[in-house]
Amino acid sequence: MGLVVMFFPILMIFSLMLGLAAKALLAIWVYKDAEQRGMNAILWCLLMVFVNVLIILVIYLIVRTKGEVMKKNLGLLFGGLGVAVVNTFIAIIVFIIIIFSIASGGGMHNMMDGYNYDDNYNYDDSYDYDTDTWDDI
Repeated sequence: MGLVVMFFPILMIFSLMLGLAAKALLAIWVYKDAEQRGMNAILWCLLMVFVNVLIILVIYLIVRTKGEVMKKNLGLLFGGLGVAVVNTFIAIIVFIIIIFSIASGGGMHNMMDGYNYDDNYNYDDSYDYDTDTWDDI
């Protein structure tokens, strides 16, 4: 459990950096491709930066004008997609680690461990209740 707690912030920062790198690579590719096709490159680049990358990439690939694709810019596309896939796998692993740590010993059920319970309380309730007057529900 100690390793998970120790490496969790590092994994989160690494995942954040990979996500930013993927977003930057794909935004640069969309900007260059839209500029070559005579589309509004700044608009598409801003959409890539401020909206979900995969959604905007799919929309862009559908609505872009037909034209010649520059082979030198495909490296940015494949690099950005590769980094995005790796980042997604890291996010899934972090999510599984969080769920596992909550479900195991470090979860929320241990929140009351340090609470000072009254050990002298008598749990034997020997009071004789009059059950004849209770309504059956």
